[in-house]
Amino acid sequence: MNALILIGGKSSRMGTDKSLLNYHGKPQREYLFDLAKKYCKEVYFSCRLEQQFSDNTIIDKYELGPMGGILSAFYFNPNSAWLVVACDMPFIDENSFEDLVNHRNKHKIATAFMNFETNAPDPLFTIYEPKVLDLLTEYAEAGNKSPKVFLQNNDTEIIISANLCLLTNVNTNEEFGRIKNQTIIE
Repeated sequence: MNALILIGGKSSRMGTDKSLLNYHGKPQREYLFDLAKKYCKEVYFSCRLEQQFSDNTIIDKYELGPMGGILSAFYFNPNSAWLVVACDMPFIDENSFEDLVNHRNKHKIATAFMNFETNAPDPLFTIYEPKVLDLLTEYAEAGNKSPKVFLQNNDTEIIISANLCLLTNVNTNEEFGRIKNQTIIE
């Protein structure tokens, strides 16, 4: 299993690159890289061409948001499962990685945490199995871009987390300020 850290967004509402925000004593993308390295064979960053900063980068070849990053990873290595994590989720920690990996169901197309705010599996902290590629490609070619809807309509293993903040994502300076004042900083 490889990991894919989604950093390809334009961060337009934040006004600065969300992957460089510091919640844990280092830029979030480095924090997630260090966590993912403990559980995955290789760790890659999904980004736009102009954001490339590392040899461990998979350029998103599509204009489909997170769906494009996920598809690009599978085209890069279709035989690997991909643990996908978005850079704007500051409450993801070692315990949540442990939960996701330990509850992985290889017989399903994906393993995801239930997001109670959306009442759906959260597609941005999920393990996608190799068998998902054809279904995901067909879904995207039909004009669909929502990985959340994709997971809802396919055979996904759902995990319930005791951490109600786990899937919180931060998109604005106001949200960043609120989160930064909480006790997640190590």
